[in-house]
Amino acid sequence: MKYLTETDQIRRSHFASTACTTFWLSFAIPLLCTTEASAQVLHYSIPAGPIEKALASYSTANGLQIVYRGDVPLSKQSSGVTGDVTKEIALDKILAGSGITYRFVDARRVELSSGLKASRIGSNDDDGTELKTIVITSANSPYSSPDATSSLSQDDLILKNGGDLNSSLRGQPGVFTLQPADQPGISTNIRGMEGYGRVNTMIDGVPQNFRNVSGHGSSGGNLTYVDPNLLAGVDVERGAVSGAHGSGTLAGAVNMRTLELDDVLLPGKDWGGMTRLTAGSNGSNYATLYAGGARHDLGEDGSIGIVGAFSQSDFQRYKNGDGDIVGQFNTENRPKSGLAKFSLEPDQDQKIEIGGRWYQNEFVNSSYIWDVKNSTYTADYSLSPAGNDLVDLNIHGFLNRTELSYPLDSGGSYRGRNSRDITTGVSVDNTSRIDLGDDVSLKLFYGGSWQKDDYTVNALKGGNPPGSLSKYGVFSETTLDWNMFRLTGGLRYDHWGLNGYQAPITAGMGSCPAGGPNCGGTNVETSGGRWSPRVTLSAKPLPWLQPYATYSETFRPPTVQETFFSLIPIGAGLGSGVANNINLRPEIRKGWDFGTNLSFNGVLSSDDNVNVKIGYFSNKIDDFIVNDFVDVPGRGDTAMWVNRPGTTHMDGVEFQASYDLGYLYMNASYTASSTKQPIGQAAGWGNGLYGESPSHYGSFDIGTRLLENRLTVGATVNYTGSSVEGYGDLFGAGAEYRKLPSYTLFDIYASFKANGNMQVFATVKNVFNKSYTPADSYESSYSNTGKGTTAIAGLTLRF
Repeated sequence: MKYLTETDQIRRSHFASTACTTFWLSFAIPLLCTTEASAQVLHYSIPAGPIEKALASYSTANGLQIVYRGDVPLSKQSSGVTGDVTKEIALDKILAGSGITYRFVDARRVELSSGLKASRIGSNDDDGTELKTIVITSANSPYSSPDATSSLSQDDLILKNGGDLNSSLRGQPGVFTLQPADQPGISTNIRGMEGYGRVNTMIDGVPQNFRNVSGHGSSGGNLTYVDPNLLAGVDVERGAVSGAHGSGTLAGAVNMRTLELDDVLLPGKDWGGMTRLTAGSNGSNYATLYAGGARHDLGEDGSIGIVGAFSQSDFQRYKNGDGDIVGQFNTENRPKSGLAKFSLEPDQDQKIEIGGRWYQNEFVNSSYIWDVKNSTYTADYSLSPAGNDLVDLNIHGFLNRTELSYPLDSGGSYRGRNSRDITTGVSVDNTSRIDLGDDVSLKLFYGGSWQKDDYTVNALKGGNPPGSLSKYGVFSETTLDWNMFRLTGGLRYDHWGLNGYQAPITAGMGSCPAGGPNCGGTNVETSGGRWSPRVTLSAKPLPWLQPYATYSETFRPPTVQETFFSLIPIGAGLGSGVANNINLRPEIRKGWDFGTNLSFNGVLSSDDNVNVKIGYFSNKIDDFIVNDFVDVPGRGDTAMWVNRPGTTHMDGVEFQASYDLGYLYMNASYTASSTKQPIGQAAGWGNGLYGESPSHYGSFDIGTRLLENRLTVGATVNYTGSSVEGYGDLFGAGAEYRKLPSYTLFDIYASFKANGNMQVFATVKNVFNKSYTPADSYESSYSNTGKGTTAIAGLTLRF
C-alpha cells in the first residue's frame, strides 16, 4: 500500500473534486429539465393485521403523520396492501370495510374519522366535547415505544453528518463510540459499556464479534467494519433486548440496516439506479456509490426483486483546529464495499430474502498495516397469513466472516499475523395475537436462537487465542393490553459454551505444581447458563402521555479472548497458559428503566407537533471483567482477565425531543450519566478498555424547509463533556489517567431537491475550526487530534 505525501494528497484531493464536479454537471443540466410525476406510486408490502399496526407501517413508508379522534375503531382488522399503488389507494385498501374515513390535511398529515362524520381534529363534537388529537407515529418511532430506543435515518447519516457514522451515533441518547483517529472500525458504547459483546452491534441482524487483542494499542473490544454509504438507517435498543438480538448481550443492541430495493428505486418504478457522489476537504477526498435494482410482479400479490450496490471512498491525513497535520496517526484508508440482495414474495403472505455484503480496507493502526476483509451473508423467510392472527413467523440464518492480516511485506514483529472470526447462527420466532374482547388483547412472542463464533489464527497469533464461543437460548414475551394499560412479561434462558487452547504453563508457575511436568498444552471447555426475566408496565391515561417502567436482567458470558488470553508472544510463540482464567464468571446486570413518552399537536400552531422521550436508568453489574495485573506465584505481576469484586453501579438520564412545524423543525438529545466502567490496570496495551465515556453529552439540530420542502437548511450543535482516559504501565504500577476537557462543535448543512431524480447536499463539520481531543479516542498522551473544519458536498441521482 502506497502512502502519499502532503503535496500528493492536496493534488489528489483537487483532482478528485474537479473530476466529480465535471461528472455531476454532465448529469445536472438534463435532469433539471425533467419534472416529477404528479401522482407518486410506492411499493407496499403491509401484511394483514390490526389497523393500527398497518397504519404505523403506512406512516413509515410515506413519512406521514396520522391523527384521529378517540372514537376511531383502530382495533379492527385490516387486509393490508401489497403492490405498487398510490398512497391514496394504499390507504383505501388498509381501511376497507372498517367504516373509517380519511382526508389529507396537508402534505404531511392525514386525519382519520369514524364513519361519515369527518369533524376536524381539535373542534367540538355535537355535545360540546373537544375532539382530542391522537397521533399514530411511524412503526420505528421511539416516541411510540415504551422502552429506551432511538433510530437514525439515511438523511441523518449522509445529509446532516456527511457520512460520519461516529458523529451520527454520538448524537443519540445513551450512545457513544470508541473513536481512534486511525481506526475505521466502529465500536459502540451504550450507557457506559462497550466491547467484548456487551453491546450487540449488527449488520442487518448479523452480530459483528471480531476483535483484535494483539496488544500495543490494538482494538481490544468489538469492531464493526461497515460503509456508511451502504446504510439505510440504524436502530438502537438500550437495556434488555428482546428476541435473538438479546442473546448474551449486557447493555443493548445496535442494528445497522443496509440498502434495500425501495431505497434505490424511484417511487412507482420497477427498475432503476442510484448514484451518490461526494467530494470534500481536509482529508475527506471523495466517496462514490453506484446502485441498481429491478422488481417484477408475479401475479396480483407476488413479486421478485434484486438490488446491488458498490461503494468506494478515499480518506487521507487531516488537519486539526490549529491547522496542523495530525501526524501521530496515519488516517489514510480507501475502503471498498458492496452488496447484493434477492427477494421473492410468492404472495402477500410470504417473503424469502437472500443477501450478501462485503467490505475491504487497508490502513495503518498502531504503526502496523491492517488488511481487513468482512463479509456478511443472510437468508430470511417470513410468513404472515392473511386473516390468521396466530402466525407471524420469521426465520433468520446468517454467516459472517471477518479476517485481519498483517502483510508479510510490512515492517515490525507483527508482520505475517492472521486472525479470523467466523460467526454462524439461526433464529426462529413467531408472534401470535389474540383478541379477548372488551378492549383486552394478548400478544405472544416466542422463539429460539443459536450462534457460534469460531476464532482461528496462524502461528503468528500474538495475543489472539484460538477457540470458539457458542450461545443458544429460548425466549418468550407476553403482552397484555387492557384499556389504557399494557403489561409485558418476558423470560429467556441462554446457555453458553467455550472451547479453546490452553497454552503450556511452566512447572512452578501459577497453579502448576513445582517439580513436576509442565501443565496446559491442551483444549479446555467451560460452560454455563442463566434465566433472565423482564417486566414492563406502561399506561396511556391521556392521548398524549405514556409513562412506563421496566425491570430486567441480562448477562454476558466471558469471551475466548478473555478466558484464553496467553500474553502477547512475539513471532510464532504459543504464549503462556499462566495468564488464562478458565474460572471467569459471566457479567450479570440487574436494572430499572423509568420513562415517559409525550406527544402533542397544535402547541404553538395548529399544524405543529411535539414529541418528547425522557428516561432514567439504574444498573448494577456484578463480576465486571477487566484486565488487571495479578501476582502469579513463580512469575509475579501478570496481565490477566479477572472478575472485579463487588458491584459496579451505573445510572443516568436520557432525553430526546422533536418539534416539527413543516417549514421549521428542531431535534434534541441529551445524556447525563454516572457510569464509571472499571478500567483494568493493564489497560493501554490493547488489553481491554481504557477510557470512560463523558458524563454529559448532547446535540441540538435546528433547520428550515423551504420551496415546498425542496430546500432544507440547518445547523447542529454537539456538546461533549469532560471524560477520562487511561494508559497502562508495563511494570505493574497500574493504570495512569488523564482528564480530557469538554468541547462544543458546530456543523451546518443544506440539501436541495432539484426534482424527483436529483438532490444536491453539503455539510460543513466543525465550522469554527475548534481544536479539541475527542473523548473515548484512545489516543493516550496525544492532544488536539480532533478534525478541523471539513466541508463535504454531494449529489444523489436516481433514474
